Amino acid sequence: MENKEIITMCTFYAISPIHAGSGTSTAVVDLPIQRERHTNWPHVQASAVKGALRAHYRKFAGDENAKVINIIFGSDNDNDGNYEHAKDDTPGAIAVSDAKLLAFPVRSNIAPFVWVTSPAVIKRFVQDMLFLNKEITWKVPNFENEDDAFVLFGNINGKVILEDAVVNIKKLINEHPLKEFTQLERLVLISDSMYDYIVSSCTEVQTQIKIEASSGTTKDGSLRYQELLPADSFLYSIVYFTQKNMNHLQTKTIKAHVQSVINGFIQIGGDETLGRGLCRLEWIEGGN
Repeated sequence: MENKEIITMCTFYAISPIHAGSGTSTAVVDLPIQRERHTNWPHVQASAVKGALRAHYRKFAGDENAKVINIIFGSDNDNDGNYEHAKDDTPGAIAVSDAKLLAFPVRSNIAPFVWVTSPAVIKRFVQDMLFLNKEITWKVPNFENEDDAFVLFGNINGKVILEDAVVNIKKLINEHPLKEFTQLERLVLISDSMYDYIVSSCTEVQTQIKIEASSGTTKDGSLRYQELLPADSFLYSIVYFTQKNMNHLQTKTIKAHVQSVINGFIQIGGDETLGRGLCRLEWIEGGN
């Protein structure tokens, strides 16, 4: 029986700040977000992405369709023990990658905010698009200085303030690998070093406390600082549809079913009751 993977991509546009936590910390921020080990760039780990997809499916698939949740996402007797294959050693028909950051919002003097990306980010996106059988040729513009910048979307020129840094816009680039993401209407390509500084230093940090119900005052020791990936962040994840003993038509059917249920908006990460992690999800199909 033919066993063929179908590979797609889903994008996540953050409607509200995302807190995909990495545990407690002894640093200034008590609850930091997840970051890649080698780049220190924010991301959302694959387990959190798959868990969010599964939770969304469980909530919106309906009782009849939810029976196949363990076939689609793998056996889970603890959460989906009422459905078939919950106790089997079923790997599931869907696999996902980490959600990688593609464009980061940063406040600016020319608008409430602009999005920034970098050559290293786009190069990685181009490599990931090969999984979708989409080969993209792109020549990285020449950065003479680390404060050089190029416009990918928007009417932007001159010197632009990004948080507390200043970049010099060199020119507009019309042809680039992100041109289908027109929702990033003010997108600036900055140097890798400048991008690293911004995504490391310009995330959102909020203060949290707990109020004693009896006194109406702050509970001692409850003060903590939580890091958030800001609203309007743009991420993407590679999604594989495959399973042993499943032919290509069956795999395509599962893909179509999953995409019909999981679409529109999804919640990712923690603090769901605080409205965190609301994202607009869109699917990008692979090539032939």
